[in-house]
This record gives sequence, structure tokens and C-alpha cells, in this order.
Amino acid sequence: MTLSTLFKTSLLSFALLSGIAAADESDIYSIHFSEDGKHLITGGAGGFTLAEKVKHSGGIKIWNSETGKLVEAMGQRDDLDSIFGAQYGRVGNRRWGISNFKDVVLTGSYPDGKVLLLPSSLGRMIDNDHVQLPDFIGGYMDFADKHAARIELSQLTKSKGDCDPKTGFYDYVGPIVPSNNRKFAAIVVNTCKVTAMKGDQPVNFEYRSDLHIMDLEKFRIVRSIPKLDAGVYALGITDDGKRVGFVGRDQFAVLDLDTDQRHVVETYQDSEFMIPRQFSTLQFSKDGSKLISLRNIYDIETGVEQPLKWAEGEAKKPRRISSVKVAPDLSYFAIVMPKRSLVMFGDDGLPHSYGKADKVILLDTKSGERTELEITKSMTEGKRCVTDISPDSKRVAV
Repeated sequence: MTLSTLFKTSLLSFALLSGIAAADESDIYSIHFSEDGKHLITGGAGGFTLAEKVKHSGGIKIWNSETGKLVEAMGQRDDLDSIFGAQYGRVGNRRWGISNFKDVVLTGSYPDGKVLLLPSSLGRMIDNDHVQLPDFIGGYMDFADKHAARIELSQLTKSKGDCDPKTGFYDYVGPIVPSNNRKFAAIVVNTCKVTAMKGDQPVNFEYRSDLHIMDLEKFRIVRSIPKLDAGVYALGITDDGKRVGFVGRDQFAVLDLDTDQRHVVETYQDSEFMIPRQFSTLQFSKDGSKLISLRNIYDIETGVEQPLKWAEGEAKKPRRISSVKVAPDLSYFAIVMPKRSLVMFGDDGLPHSYGKADKVILLDTKSGERTELEITKSMTEGKRCVTDISPDSKRVAV
């Protein structure tokens, strides 16, 4: 496999830190190419836990993808406060506040596009009463004024559930998934209803999951599907915004939004939904005709599943994978294989990570051959890696 460029910006890594750990100004938690491939946007620390006397240039950085030059920095703690505050955060078996810019994506290209903050889910963190459902899905900033504002969803969140959050069941928004070209977002709004009581105690709960498609340029809902499922674990949307794939409590299916036709892949009888630790993203081919996984390519129209060819020996699927990106032309996967690291406190009182680095592997989808990228030891010792693939499939950012 030939790559025209293996691009390195700065130290694109982060340590395994505890809740009291201090973040580093150079930490990067996510990376994305712009639509035209000329720039990269990275999301890093929010300035909450930086060590004293450390100047925070901004948690969002724009880089020239050809030269590696830093073009612009933005994103401060006040921006996160104005969008999410202490009230809202990601949901899961625990609910987490949003204190960094990990969820950053770029719509369009620099400098005409917008910076979006789209967490994979959103729920209320404190004041656990029956008003749980957020009336927004994230935030955005323009490059011109850099003013942070919410992406409103209030017109769709007027209906409320009746579950007591103390039971672990509550209203929330999620998954929230942008398309690969960041032109559309698929949004699931979940309301919880009590369906059975034992005495004065609720003993059975059920979610109603409604799907909404948002135009991310105009922040306008262009399509809504009520009662998509009763809880959704994974979600994906095509670049044209006309097809959605989801794994729910009751079925794994692909929905054509123009016709409402469902292509059912699997059904799950008598299953119960529990909010997962984290939500997953389904990957479509660029033309939206196929679903892509690390094991196979699923043709949506024919229902035929084509297993990928794996070479012998070293090309076998790694047991531990922390992330997978698929090239837009489907020629290869970029796989991050995690390595364990040890966290120790240094003389400066801050945690430092030591150990083997992550490996970044390119896996050829036709031959199964595997190529390890030459990331220098000094760049990744004890670090974790994040990746993205350029729109033309010729470059990998690490």
C-alpha cells in the first residue's frame, strides 16, 4: 500500500489520566480533515485542568495539512461553560461532564466553515428532577467572531417522559452522529415511560426513540421519523443525508428516508434496552450503498455480506483495537492497536504516562496485508494515538 504523505503535526497523543490529573496544552483527543483536505482540525484540552502558569492558547486548533503549520487556535473554558455548563454531559452507565474539545468537528472548509461541538450523547447531569431532556445537541463557533452558541433542538424536545432519574432511567439525546462530510447529523431523542408498577415503585421502563435529521449548515431539521426503535446503541448516516443505519433494542436495520423503506439486517426478540457505556457509529461507503465493518462489507440493496480477505500470519485481526477509520475509497482501514501504559506522578506533581506506544496499522481491504506506520518512538512512547484519513484517501493524519 502506498501513501503519498504520512503527516505528523505536533504530539498527537494523550495520557491515561485520573480525574484529578492535569491536562497538557499539547494534548489532542480528536483529529479531522477539512472537507477540501487542506486543513486539519484538532480537539484538545478545555483549560479546566491545566497546571498553573500554563497559558491556554485554545483547545481547538486548525493546521495546514501540507506544511504542518498551526494556522489558528480557539476554544476556551468559557466556551464550554456557555454551551454545556455543569448541567449537561454525555450519558452512559455514568454521566460525564464535558471539559474538553474532544467532540469537535468542522463543517465545510477553513475559513468558511463552522466549528461544531457534537458529543455522541447529551443528558442532564445535576438537579435530577423529571425535566431531564436537553433542548439542544451541542454548540458551534464561526471563525469570524468565535462566539460560542448552542445548536437548538427545543422544537423537538417538548414531549417528556415520566421516569424517575434516580432509577437510572431518564430522558436523553443520543446517539448524535454527523455524516462523514459533516453536512448532516442523525439525532435520536429518547423519552422514558414507566410501563409497570409494583405497589408505588416502578419496575418496568421503556424508551421511545425518535430520529431527526439536521442540516448542519443551516441547523434545520429536514426529516423526522417517530418511534425508530425503543433505544438505540449505534447509528450512522450517509453523506447525502438520505439513509440511516441503526442498531436498536429490536432490530439492526438501514432506513431509506425518502421512501421509509427499512432494510432489516437482524431482529432481536424479547430484548431489553440499557443505556450503553458509550454509543457506536456505523460506517457507510461514500455512495451510501454499503455498510462497512472490519470483518465484511454489507450490500444494502441485495442483502449480501462480503467477507474481507485476511492474509495469513501477521495480518490476522488484532485482538485489541481502540479505533477504526475506513478510507473513503474503501481501499484500506486505519486501525489503532492500543498498548498498555503506566501512569506515575513526576517531580512536578503531575501524572506522566510510560510504556509502549499505540500502533497504527493500515489494513488493505482486498489483500488483507497489514502495514505499520513508522511513528517515531519519541513521538508516541507511552501515548495513545488518534487518526483520520483525507477525503482523497491518500493521507493519514496521526
